[in-house]
Amino acid sequence: MSHPVFLTSTTFSHMPIGSQNQWADFYQTAVFELEANAFIPILWLMLFKQDNIYWAKYIDELDHNEQRNQNDLEEYQQDFAESCYAYLVIEQQQALNNLEQRKSLFIATFGEENIHHFEEFKSYILQYYPHFILLRTNGLPLELNDSNFLTLPLTQIENAQSDHAENIAFLESQRSELARFDDYPYFFYGVDAISIAPEPSQQEQSSVTLARNNQSLSTTDSSGMAIWICTGIVALLTLGVWFLSSSILYSVLIFMISAFVLGFISSKIGEEK
Repeated sequence: MSHPVFLTSTTFSHMPIGSQNQWADFYQTAVFELEANAFIPILWLMLFKQDNIYWAKYIDELDHNEQRNQNDLEEYQQDFAESCYAYLVIEQQQALNNLEQRKSLFIATFGEENIHHFEEFKSYILQYYPHFILLRTNGLPLELNDSNFLTLPLTQIENAQSDHAENIAFLESQRSELARFDDYPYFFYGVDAISIAPEPSQQEQSSVTLARNNQSLSTTDSSGMAIWICTGIVALLTLGVWFLSSSILYSVLIFMISAFVLGFISSKIGEEK
């Protein structure tokens, strides 16, 4: 079953509030997300501290002024009333500072061989999260009014930096979690929810260049053939008038007129190619 969790780039410093009809604006400005299913990647958690925990009401998960949401809103009211769930939000620079402070912990836990995953995630934060970083937990099957699923791992991370015994326990638990995943990047920072088109490979670039060159050669060949055909027609028309009229004047006039008309036609054929 899918329980998506999102790390969203947003201009909002909080979860959108449905009673204030903020979800429509939120979706228009949230241009980048990382996603994971049914767990929170460790590098996401390393962005935050416990004082970045906030609360949102379930009833605010939908814009209240949207007519098509009314039935769902009634169900939310019946199921959750005023109950809340915990989430995380932080400003970019604070998040980068926290992440850098945890770099040595990451290396101690996962080894130098995995530091490129740390740096890749950091580059995402720098490039795609210029304002606020919102960890949306509302897709998880949470206990009502509970924040233990956030406070416990954040406490572990904070304590592991200063307490040797806590550090050992954290290392063992995280290495055990990592062993369950074949896809290491997904374990560390999830996957792009909004795909970024990859740069073309060198082979693809070469293919495009070759295709363009072939097209250029084809155009050149076609234009040359058109010029030869038009030249032949002009010559035949000029000779034909000479033999029929024996008039140099008529022959010259026909040559000039036909050369101009057919030259114009051949140039247009080249352009169309």
